Formats: sequence, C-alpha cells, structure tokens
Amino acid sequence: MRRMRTLAGRRAVVTGAAGALGRVIVAQLQAEGAAVAGLDLNADALAAVTPGLGEAVDLTDFDAVQRSVGRVVEKWGGVDILVNGAGGGAVSWFHEMTYDTWTTQVDRNLTTVFNVTRAVLPSMLEQRHGRIINIASVAAIGGGRLVRGATAYAAAKAGVVGLTKALAIEVAERGVTVNCIAPGAQATPGRDRDTPERREALLDQIPTRLLGEPGHLAQTIAFLAGPAAVNITGVILPLDGGHSI
Repeated sequence: MRRMRTLAGRRAVVTGAAGALGRVIVAQLQAEGAAVAGLDLNADALAAVTPGLGEAVDLTDFDAVQRSVGRVVEKWGGVDILVNGAGGGAVSWFHEMTYDTWTTQVDRNLTTVFNVTRAVLPSMLEQRHGRIINIASVAAIGGGRLVRGATAYAAAKAGVVGLTKALAIEVAERGVTVNCIAPGAQATPGRDRDTPERREALLDQIPTRLLGEPGHLAQTIAFLAGPAAVNITGVILPLDGGHSI
C-alpha cells in the first residue's frame, strides 16, 4: 500500500539543519512530503542537506535572519512549518561563569528562536495557518542534572519553554500552533565519546535506560507539524525516557 505523505505541499524552515539532529529532522519532513529550507551557519554542510533551499546565516544576527527568511518567504509565498532546532550547550560553573559565556548561551539557544520566529510568523498569521515547533531540553525542566555546570544553557532553554507557552496563547485564534519538545540525552555521534562509566551514570538517571533516538525525535516533530495535531498547542513534551518524572 502506498504510504500517505502527511506533509505533502507544506513548506518548512528548519534551523540548525546541518547539525546531527537537524539533518535527521530535515530528512523526516522531506519523507513526509514537505519542501524544506534549512538555516545554518555552516554553508557547505547545509548545501548537502537542503541543496538549493538553504540559507547560510548567523542565527544570532536579527537583521541577517530577517533577510534570509524573507528570501524564503518571497520564493514560496509563505511558510507552513518552523522547527527551531539550532542551539548548543557549554559547561561552566556558575560561580566562575563569564558574562560572555552567559550571553553566548542565551543568544544561541533563546535569541535565535526569537529571531527566526519573528521572521516567519507574519506569513503564518497572514495565511491563518502555521506550525511552530521549538526544541528545548530536559535541562529546562529538571535543571540539567545530566550535565553539571549547565546553568546558562538550562536558563536559556527554560526561556524557550516560556516563549512557547505565551506565543501559543497569542496566536491560537489565528490558526497557528506553537509546541515544544524537551529531549533528554540523544544517541548522536558525540555520545560515542562517553566512557563506559559515564554511559552507565547517564543511563542510571533515565528510567527506561535508553538514550533518545534522533529518528524518534524527528517523527514527533512531523506529527506536531501534521494534520492530526491541529488542536495541540502550548505543549511542552519531554522526550527523555522518564528522566523528568
């Protein structure tokens, strides 16, 4: 039987598209029938993920983001799906943290969400349809027990949670949903550097004793972007094997 492509004809923007998780998310949305434009700082890697539909841009630069997204909107006539997947953590004990470390974490993990969402949202409101899916972290819920010294990262991701809830209320009556996924530790290539002791300590904090699979995260995003999620908004969904219980 032919597989139904639930996002056929939809136009999606994915930030951090050239990263380990971003590439999987892009592939899943494409498999569901969506056209995907990637935003990432790494131009060469982006060209391989979304050839012809990528915009190499510093996501912390508000004006540059408005121009890049503007070109995508002009080309397509609108955007239906936005996945804010860009970000990244840095470990620093709070009592030793510099101002630059703090602002860098807030810029990478929260300001980027504002910049891109601000650029995409007007077209969604005009067409009265849109799905915004933000990727936060279990650190936003549990304070970062998996990694000590993640205060700035956890605070920035908690900001993403607050932004998600407030914006969901603001745009709900105009056909736009806003949801957030809070992943736990993912089985990305970087985890291969874990020592056996580190891996065991990590799994001891996860009730299912399973790392998250990027493919499952991508499938969850595709669901939230699809027609079955039309009445789901303002949700913060932990994808963490029960770690946040």
